[in-house]
Amino acid sequence: MFSPNSVEITAVGLGSAGTKIVSHLSKESLLVDRFVYVSCDSADLANIDNGEKILIESPVERLLTPAIVRGLALESHSRIRAALSGSRVVFVVAGLGRATGSGLAPFVSMISNECGATTVGVAVMPFDFEKKMMFNAGVTLRRLRAVAKGVIVVDNDTLMKSFPGDSTLVGLYEAANREAVKAFGALLSKPSGISVPLGLNKLLGIIIQDGYALLGMSSSDSSDKTEEALAGAVVSIGKLAEMGEASKAVVVLRGDKSLSASEVGVAVKRLGSMLNSKDVDVDYSVSYSGTRQLQVSLLASGFKSTKYDDYDPLEKILRGKVIDSDPDCVVTAGLEILPSCE
Repeated sequence: MFSPNSVEITAVGLGSAGTKIVSHLSKESLLVDRFVYVSCDSADLANIDNGEKILIESPVERLLTPAIVRGLALESHSRIRAALSGSRVVFVVAGLGRATGSGLAPFVSMISNECGATTVGVAVMPFDFEKKMMFNAGVTLRRLRAVAKGVIVVDNDTLMKSFPGDSTLVGLYEAANREAVKAFGALLSKPSGISVPLGLNKLLGIIIQDGYALLGMSSSDSSDKTEEALAGAVVSIGKLAEMGEASKAVVVLRGDKSLSASEVGVAVKRLGSMLNSKDVDVDYSVSYSGTRQLQVSLLASGFKSTKYDDYDPLEKILRGKVIDSDPDCVVTAGLEILPSCE
């Protein structure tokens, strides 16, 4: 695909969740060269000091929708394109469901395509209790998959089991973002003396498949921690899709020096059978920068359908009958801005 020396990798954080995740990633030693942040809320950009920040001005008196956000973003099209220019690979990170992430994810992905980049969407799906967000999340996920070369999906709800039952809502979101950063950071880590990284080419080879790539995470500090953590990650993906559809996978293990080579070998061998597929292509990555508690991130791809299909019931009803599937866009200004949108 690409040689490491010729690739400029850009991570774009959209909206509240996306900017937080990418901001945390910018502090890690990763393969990512450039960081860009886009939001309608100045508070999302206030404490970011590493990368380019693009604020989309929005009227405070209007309730934003994804279509309105896309309309407002038209004026920032050239600036977003300039920020992505020269990128060979762009990771578009967004929480789906709310107006900003849902509105910008397909829009920025299309701009990335215009720049000639290989576009990878990273979609953080809402918690199960966030019912009002599910339709927007489902619609946006489908549209994101249509424009991106590949999409990594992480389900916030699968992370809840590792949080204390009395966590505040703020604490829940922060913990979910931290878990996402750990997983993405492990996938995009640079070679070092304390890690066996996956590498960009292998990562893209796993992600760029028909369907979706799903990310599962789990941890364990029991005597049988390798088996337990691996099983937990597999179960978290099994709640989202049919495991037998997986065609490629990578298991990322993070622990201290007590993580032996034999334990890594066991995890790789066991993963194929756990995924209920004899033909699944399994790779691995290891980092010795953690604690005795073993943390497992599992990225599996090739899923044609997921539980998120039910988030967008209109797609099932209208499949094959939709004349125009492009994302809708609401321009809030008068006709005088039309020449600038051409």
